[in-house]
Amino acid sequence: MSGSLVVLLSALSLSALHYDIYGEDNTTYHVFPRFWTSTGLCPPGDVTHENVKEFLRSDSMQINILYLSALPAKSLTHIRIHWMLELLKFVQYSQSGLPIYDFSDLDDFLEELNTMNLYPMIEFMGNISDVFVKNPTYNNVLWEDLSYEVTKHYLNTFGAKTVLKWRFETWNEPDLHIYNKLNFSLPDYITYTKSIQHGMQRASIRTPNKLYFPLRGPAGLFKAQQHHMLCWGILDFCSTNITECPFDILTFHGKGNGTASAVLSKSKLILSKIYKNYPQLKKFPISNDEADPVSGWSTPREFQEDVRYAKTLIEIVMQYWSAKLKSGTLSQLESISHDNAFLSYHPYEFSQRTLLAHFRMNNTNPPHSQFIQKPVYAALGLLSRMADLASDVMEINTLNGYKLEMIKSTGEKEKPLYKSWLILPTDECECNVDDDIRIPTFIHICEKEMIAFIAEVIDQNRTNPALIWRQFNRPSFPSPTIREEMRRYQTLYMHDIGILKTSEISIDFSSLSYPWVMLVRFCSNLNGQPYKPEKIQITGITQGEVLVSWQETNPSPCLKTFEIWFRSNGHADWIHISREWHLPFNSFQYAPGQNVNGFYKVRSVDVFNRTSSFSAQVQYIEI
Repeated sequence: MSGSLVVLLSALSLSALHYDIYGEDNTTYHVFPRFWTSTGLCPPGDVTHENVKEFLRSDSMQINILYLSALPAKSLTHIRIHWMLELLKFVQYSQSGLPIYDFSDLDDFLEELNTMNLYPMIEFMGNISDVFVKNPTYNNVLWEDLSYEVTKHYLNTFGAKTVLKWRFETWNEPDLHIYNKLNFSLPDYITYTKSIQHGMQRASIRTPNKLYFPLRGPAGLFKAQQHHMLCWGILDFCSTNITECPFDILTFHGKGNGTASAVLSKSKLILSKIYKNYPQLKKFPISNDEADPVSGWSTPREFQEDVRYAKTLIEIVMQYWSAKLKSGTLSQLESISHDNAFLSYHPYEFSQRTLLAHFRMNNTNPPHSQFIQKPVYAALGLLSRMADLASDVMEINTLNGYKLEMIKSTGEKEKPLYKSWLILPTDECECNVDDDIRIPTFIHICEKEMIAFIAEVIDQNRTNPALIWRQFNRPSFPSPTIREEMRRYQTLYMHDIGILKTSEISIDFSSLSYPWVMLVRFCSNLNGQPYKPEKIQITGITQGEVLVSWQETNPSPCLKTFEIWFRSNGHADWIHISREWHLPFNSFQYAPGQNVNGFYKVRSVDVFNRTSSFSAQVQYIEI
């Protein structure tokens, strides 16, 4: 079976398959927290209310965020946006001398995130209408009041259940002048952080159960102490005043030099220095807010166009997971984040560090934005399909000695069988695997039970829309035909699918083009039929083109694809408009060029070809 992945299935009772900490093949499984589901961005230009509002409320950013939310559940949960509090607007001072703020623009933006099941990370940074510059001697009072008002306002607006899922952090990289607009001294900065904490505590005490909202910080680079005095200084304060430390989670920024291993090494280096100087801080949860392969999001880099970036992001997650399981510097890891929610711009639509390639179509009236999903976007979707318990990263060898890496994950003991294996070649194997590999799974198929498998892939040829763009000479304004061709290459490739009927399955590796990532899922029909999609949204993109998106309130582990149906009026026949598309994620761009007015509905299909009920119909009328 040259060019195949051969998976051997050995008999074991189904009851024994539903696991404690040890798997059926002596694999140790661990609870697998989704620690990588955060992204971030920074508005361009001057930091003013008008500029930040214009950018965050633009049609381009709204579609960008809509795409982020259209990944499967557990792909992205949080978004960290610098200067977001500049959406507040100073109105006047109260009789007690405290600022009164207009929350309406920030409310609108956060309501949009909430509708899309995305949670903000609120960074307490900014100089709203110059309030803090004009009152430097009262900044401690002003910051405490701001954090109190923000926390109280959103507890009242969204409720404690929602706000508890948000994250709150102090000023981003305060040692850099590009961010430190208020020129904090170390005493100023310590006072500022404590004021933020006090304000949040005051607001939380007002809740019936006296909730507690953790504060994160100092979000620093932790370079030489003489140049990064604020972040090192606040840690020195925390070390000698543990009970007064304003932080509950220590955050830092450690990027790499282009590789996943360099990102992990940077984190270990930063933490080693911190723990050497301040061993008392070892018990704090930690987070690398910017665990990106390399700094400078806007710098064009060829590897960020294609599957190389997707594979690197997955390797970063795998390496942090493995490090977290060991009793070392990263054992207290709480989360990592990637800053890749930016809007790319011409002529670097694919090569900047983004999840989506953004084309600003200034050749239409009015201008509009087109987005193409990059392979790194699909990588987040793959990661979301991992089960709730996972092994450490393991290395496996093909018969000819090629090295692959794998994480095995499995469902919880009480639930019907679900397994998923994440497989990718190591950096040492920059090649196409063309021989066999055998992995025992010990699955036993019980009477009246069926086990299906599905193998989905991102690889350098079949899931690489930038390749199509280059073949058409990198057009600034891709035509509808080119855009459709790019979208044919943007999603996961369904490499193989079937029902397990014998003791082994064969999955061809020889056709995969390096670099590649594969996810193999095994699913029992006892999981039940898929649930219907909810919250269908039809968004106009341009004349004769709409984006159909939806949400999964009860994601099916056995999901194969979604179907989108359309009819032009209440008497016309329904047409399956996505018939020739594999749609594993929660969106579909429909671009017939005309006749988009009508009714849309969506249903899900699982690996057994069972369909959910249709969603509610949604009507769209083009204006």
